[in-house]
Amino acid sequence: GGSSRPRAHRLESMRPAFRISEAEKRYLLDGIAHGLRNDGRGCFDYRRIAFELGQIPSSTGSCRLRAGETDLLVSVKCDISAPSRLRPDAGSFHINVDCAASVSVAADAANADESSRQLAVILESLCASDDIVDRQALCILPGTFAWEVHVDVLVLTSGGNLLDSVSLALCAALSQTVLPKVDVVEAVEEGEAARLQVDPRPEVGSKFPMRRLPLCVTVAQIQQRFLFDITSDEEQCADAIVCVIVDAMCGEVVGLHKLGRGLFELAALPSMLERCRAAAGVLMLQLERELALSEKAVAGATRLDALGEGDVEMVAE
Repeated sequence: GGSSRPRAHRLESMRPAFRISEAEKRYLLDGIAHGLRNDGRGCFDYRRIAFELGQIPSSTGSCRLRAGETDLLVSVKCDISAPSRLRPDAGSFHINVDCAASVSVAADAANADESSRQLAVILESLCASDDIVDRQALCILPGTFAWEVHVDVLVLTSGGNLLDSVSLALCAALSQTVLPKVDVVEAVEEGEAARLQVDPRPEVGSKFPMRRLPLCVTVAQIQQRFLFDITSDEEQCADAIVCVIVDAMCGEVVGLHKLGRGLFELAALPSMLERCRAAAGVLMLQLERELALSEKAVAGATRLDALGEGDVEMVAE
């Protein structure tokens, strides 16, 4: 129940610092009316996407993604800490976003920080709910030890369609993330604290516990046309924008999120959802190819530098 208005986020502050002129807007709209985009793509074509996986040695998983003018970095770091008192049987998973000053319209740091907070809230809502991340699987010893996972997103430049790019890079980084094998050594004597024995070898670790693999596919309506992978200029001309969340594991639509206040043509929604599913499938195939190439490149190498070499022991406080 309740109004959907709080979920209709406006990403005004994420738009580029330079607004297009009325003449540029008319030119862009005239082209789209005839099915022609400024960069030559068809209405449902994506820009070329380039991945760089595992580029941050200190992280458990990382991905740098470039698509058009967008350039961003996602890093996953895993630590062991005490679980929260509210959820003693679950670990924690948090997304933090940092946008370079050039990404935000606002020149001052306060509004740039607000841009980052807006994006982090939307990403946590769409890509990090309990339906997606199995937080209970992150618990090692209830009330004592649990994984504390931090995802840091650094947006260097944005050329539009930021949610899709970040979600794809997030899925890439988490697909790479391996949690080390951890054994609980029970206390032998009374009053002695339980200890953890950590085996940092990646081949005996476990994959990050994802219930779903959320890919965002954003659809923009501009007059009577619908577009995928919109540029910053096209964002400024959009009448309505809807983000469709597709579970790349099974290809099903698992969420729908409206951005801004425009009205999306409901009659076109079923056909757009099918197109979104198909687009997510193509993106997932590319991601799987990149992950396979990355696994070949690092075969036999120890990846968990942050936990050191050999067994590591931790003692409950």
